[in-house]
Amino acid sequence: MRNILTLTMILTMCFTQISLGQDELKIEKSDNSQLIKILNNSELIEASKDNFLFVKIFISDNGTGSAAFPNSEVSYNLLIAVSEIDEKPVQNLFEIGPMYNPKIVEWTVEDEYEKEIKIEYGIYKNRQTVKLKININELEIIK
Repeated sequence: MRNILTLTMILTMCFTQISLGQDELKIEKSDNSQLIKILNNSELIEASKDNFLFVKIFISDNGTGSAAFPNSEVSYNLLIAVSEIDEKPVQNLFEIGPMYNPKIVEWTVEDEYEKEIKIEYGIYKNRQTVKLKININELEIIK
């Protein structure tokens, strides 16, 4: 009986400590217009994770008519988020564009610190291809 009472008291103190030790919730409105635009207009389209690098590719539209066609179609920018897989990772974000109708065609892993991505973009009858080399510190167009 004494063990049950002791256990009950210990559990009560633990839960009281946890519930009283929490800070109040805060709500903040962001004034960062670029961040607001990115988070409201982007969509995750690809991701690749290896032992060292985690790469996420988001697509963000540039607004109605940005593709410069009479039918008000849009062009897109690709946002490429790169992160080390670590307890305190180095992280970067790169943006490339504008591109009309971009599609990720192929991922190639050069080594654990670098990836290559092949992207097609453009109108149906005249598609172009670009290859990007990605590491934690840079995004580079390769020919």
